[in-house]
Parts: sequence; C-alpha cells; structure tokens
Amino acid sequence: MDLPPLSHQALFAAVRSADAAAVRALLADAEASGTSLAALAAAQTDAGETALYVAAEAGSEEVVRLLLPIYDLEDASVRSRLDLDAFHVAAKQGHTGVVKEFLGRWPALCSVCDSSNTSPLYSAAVKDHLDVVNAILDTDDSCIRIVRKNGKTSLHTAARIGYHRIVKALIERDPGIVPIKDRKGQTALHMAVKGKNTDVVEELLMADVSILNVRDKKGNTALHIATRKWRPLMVQLLLSYETLEVNAINGQNETAMDLADKVPYGESKMEIIEWLTEAGAKNARNVGKVDEASELRRTVSDIKHNVQAQLNENAKTNKRVTGIRKELQKLHREAIQNTINSVTMVATLIASIAFVAIFNLPGQYFQDVKDGGDIDHLGRLGNWCPEASYQDCK
Repeated sequence: MDLPPLSHQALFAAVRSADAAAVRALLADAEASGTSLAALAAAQTDAGETALYVAAEAGSEEVVRLLLPIYDLEDASVRSRLDLDAFHVAAKQGHTGVVKEFLGRWPALCSVCDSSNTSPLYSAAVKDHLDVVNAILDTDDSCIRIVRKNGKTSLHTAARIGYHRIVKALIERDPGIVPIKDRKGQTALHMAVKGKNTDVVEELLMADVSILNVRDKKGNTALHIATRKWRPLMVQLLLSYETLEVNAINGQNETAMDLADKVPYGESKMEIIEWLTEAGAKNARNVGKVDEASELRRTVSDIKHNVQAQLNENAKTNKRVTGIRKELQKLHREAIQNTINSVTMVATLIASIAFVAIFNLPGQYFQDVKDGGDIDHLGRLGNWCPEASYQDCK
C-alpha cells in the first residue's frame, strides 16, 4: 500500500521537532487506519534520510525508541546521501543514549561501515566521544580492528588529533592495534608525532616500545616525521628513549639532522638542532665516520676518571701509581705509532700534564728496579720519562 503524502510529511515534521507525543499518535493512527508501518519506515526525504535517521541525528532518544519497532535491520541500515545510516550518524554526533538503543536491538550495527569502510567506532573516536566509543566496544570489541580503505584504524586518527583519553581507551581494549600500519606504512606513532600531545606518544610507547624505530614506506621513523613537522617537544621526547635510532637514514638518504637543516629558521629549528646534536645526531653523509671532537671528549673524560680512581686508591693504600704510569706509556706508544691521529695526540698531551702533576706529588713512591720502592723526597719523579725512546727526557 502506498503511503499517503500527508502521513509522510506529518511524521517527519513531528520527528524533527522531537515531539514524542505527536509521533506516538501518528503511529497509532497509521496502524488503526491500515497504513503500512513498513512503508512509513522506508520513507525518505530528498536527502535520503529516514524518520529514524532524522531522530537519531537529533539525539531524540524517546522518539528513537518509538520508531525502532517499525524498522527491521535492513531499513535501519539505509544510508543517507551523506553515506551514513541512522546508527552511524548517532555515533558520530555523540548521542550515547540513542547509540545504546540501537545496540540493544541490533549489535551487528557495530561492524556496518560506509563506502570508505569507516566504522561507527571510528566516527565516534575521531570526534572524542568517549562514552560512545566505550558503548560500542562493550558490545563488540572486534570492530576496533576495522581499518578504512586508507589502512587507518580509529587509533591512527585519534592519535594524530591528540585525543589522549580515546587513545588510552582503545589501547586498553586491544594493545595489538598499536603496531598496525596504514597504506603509507605508518603506525599510530607516526601519526601522533605530527600533532602536539606528548601524552599520546608516551601512551603508545608504553604499550609497545618496539614501534619507536618502525619505518614507513619512505623509510621515515617517528623521529624523521617529528623533525619534518617542526615538533621540538616531540623530538625531545623521542630522544629520551635509549633505543631510539637517532641516525636512521630514510629512503631519501636523510637523517633527522638533515631534515632539521631544512626547517625554516626560528626557535623550533634551534631547539630541534640543539637536542639532536646533544643526542649525537649526524647528517647522513657523516654517519659511520669518526667524530674526532666527540672521541676527544670521551678520551679525556676516561682519562680524568681513571686518574681520579688511581689517586683515590693511592690515598687509601699508599700503593705505587704504576697503573697510571702504564696507561701513560700506552698513550705515548699510540701517539708514536699513529701520529696522524689528532685525537690521540691531543689526549696524550692532556694526559701528560695530568700525570706529571700526579708524579710530582710529595711523598709518592718511586719504583726502583734494584731497591724496590722508596719515598721520593728528592723530587726525582719530575724527570721521569714514560718511554725510553724519548731521549730528551733523560
């Protein structure tokens, strides 16, 4: 039976005004007059919206409860010209009560997606509707694994926007979604560092730190992305993880430092370069090469540490400082054998100054081959030479 135009128009008018009493009366009149309720349910506006869709979008929970009995799953799943069905639009709008009404009748709606394979969960998550997200996951948590045609999960986009509470809720339900890659090969971490919420990044890495150095299809790690997007706080946070590959080279033969050099001059650039430098970052052309300045700093630091350790030991036990002498002799030998190594030569000079001062300390023991050890009251150690080959020391 065809639906009388008057009934159609009156129903939509009552639904749009959220007039539950009018809707109830119209449905009762239609049933009493023999009007097909199925035809009433299937009626659509020029925008392809059913009465149930209009009520769901508006969040009219009481009206939705009145309309649901006249719909079957097929009619309820009809999409408007916006490519959404009634349940999906309610989830997107954050109408938790309406969502629960639908789920109580048709739990399968959790997995019904639009033409881009976007699920209701995704639409709720990217709008920060936490209650709706939880309601859907309480009904069917398997829909958390639904990916859009671009390969992105709800976690990808929530992380990009910076919705920490959504990210946390999704991970708590299924930590296994953290390493999922989209069609570009990017994980939710790649997406998160494009944003500004460091809490999201920490949440992701707390769940699965193995994604820290994952590369996308262009070879970019999260550090590459954060640097390219001028996100100094993200760069600083990533550098705090010891397992970070600070000098990873992407498919364009670029490290994070190379990308930092391309960042327009400003405070962000200076901060990023400063933190990368402190972490030992290099340009791709220098990766694998010895950084003489760094080597020198390390060598001098080691010498300082060893000298102090020997002095502390000597002060406690009055033992000879033969360990220091042997180390100095070793440094001189290395300098002689490799005179082109500026790091060794400079370190040797520094070490020589430090050690000569030690050997000139009053009361130190002097080791004599014949007599064993005697107290050096005559200052003979001032003329001591670490290698017999240095004739001018004699």
